[in-house]
Amino acid sequence: RQMCIRDRYIKGKIMKKVIKYLLVFGLSLCNLYGCSSKSLLDKDNPVTLTMWHVYGEQVNSPMNQLVAEFNETEGKEKGIIINVTKVTNASKIGQELEASLAKEPGADPMPDLYTGHIHNARQVGLENSVVWDDVFTKKEINNFVDEFLDAGILEDKLVDLPLSKSTIVFFMNGTQFKKFSNDTQVTLNDFETWDQVFKVAEKYYEWSNGKPLCCFDYVLNSVESYAIALGSKHMFNENGWYNTDDKEFQEAFRTFLEPLIKGHISASDFYSSTQLTTGETLIGVSSSAAYLYLNDIVTYPDNTTEPLNAIALPYPKADKDHALMTQAGVGLCAYKTTEQKQEAASVFAHWLVEPKRNVDFVIQGGYMPVTKKAFKNLKNEKFEDEETQSLYNTLTEMKSDYTVISRDVTYAVSRKAYTFYDQIRKNQSQWQARYEAGEDMDVLVQEAMDILKSLS
Repeated sequence: RQMCIRDRYIKGKIMKKVIKYLLVFGLSLCNLYGCSSKSLLDKDNPVTLTMWHVYGEQVNSPMNQLVAEFNETEGKEKGIIINVTKVTNASKIGQELEASLAKEPGADPMPDLYTGHIHNARQVGLENSVVWDDVFTKKEINNFVDEFLDAGILEDKLVDLPLSKSTIVFFMNGTQFKKFSNDTQVTLNDFETWDQVFKVAEKYYEWSNGKPLCCFDYVLNSVESYAIALGSKHMFNENGWYNTDDKEFQEAFRTFLEPLIKGHISASDFYSSTQLTTGETLIGVSSSAAYLYLNDIVTYPDNTTEPLNAIALPYPKADKDHALMTQAGVGLCAYKTTEQKQEAASVFAHWLVEPKRNVDFVIQGGYMPVTKKAFKNLKNEKFEDEETQSLYNTLTEMKSDYTVISRDVTYAVSRKAYTFYDQIRKNQSQWQARYEAGEDMDVLVQEAMDILKSLS
């Protein structure tokens, strides 16, 4: 009898442990998949999500290709159809969202999904946005690159899910650089810091009979990051434009305007890839996404041609101790309507950021992947050509060694920046002529600063 009692006691303890572990396991499943009673999706009655995106400047948009693949695979299996109803660009999507929210005459209805920046999500409002923290587990969220997540936070909620990110790099005419290097002994190691770059720029100007070394798409971005490295804390005013009284900003501004006034560097007409592939400059300083628009051949003004043999170099440091890289790129936002559509948006978002798929997607446009696992996958990726390998070696190096910085730039601030670049291009040649005629550099730099200040 005592044996029976002991056996029952032991069995009872075992059963309690089993029940405990089953409860823990069940809770884990709830955390992973959600504890709603059952899926609201029905493959026989698919739900349609409308989508606007900005991956459209390419002839064959990689996002459209992904959407088509999803609709034929995961979407078909789960009962989800993604319908792309607008392909636009990052600077216009804010205006179009605003018109839709205000229900202006002729405006398209709000999309269920859109790609945009955090200020676009702010326009839509947190109360109208799907919070991705609610549909991704903590483990899944932690797999994203931390700095990329930070750029998508609104009031401590993740509403702008990272899809792809770009940063500024150097794209170099490898064929022309080889000739320059042979004559001057300048090597690729001479581009590590901006001080080195500007010394090389002076040599190149003399060697090339007056050509600029670098052409910048967004020279103000370089001024910003340089000022941050100098310790600037008050670079921007309440409107998001530049505080021209900030001492570090003034120093950074002068650092880049002096070589620009001398003709050693220049501001691009629109994209520096044009100046690079027409031989007007040796280097294009631009978004890594500009890689897609580089020609394989350089065509010079006299119609002679040669291979570009593009080399990608890391963005220069302010000094050896300050390695800063910008981040840019849109994320995925979802307009909050029904629970069924939220579940469908979750399925699509999870599918998009699967590491292998994310790598395949970003490589088509010169972007960086957005998860830590996807970055690891890059090391094993086999690239089709040396140019692409060069770019992704550079991006991997920068992600490893640089501190990521970002700024949420509104449409209004972007327009001001483009106005400034227009004025810089208009004045550069006469500034250079006046400098060469003996005019004081301080006066010329101040003229450029006054233009910036007038846009405040």
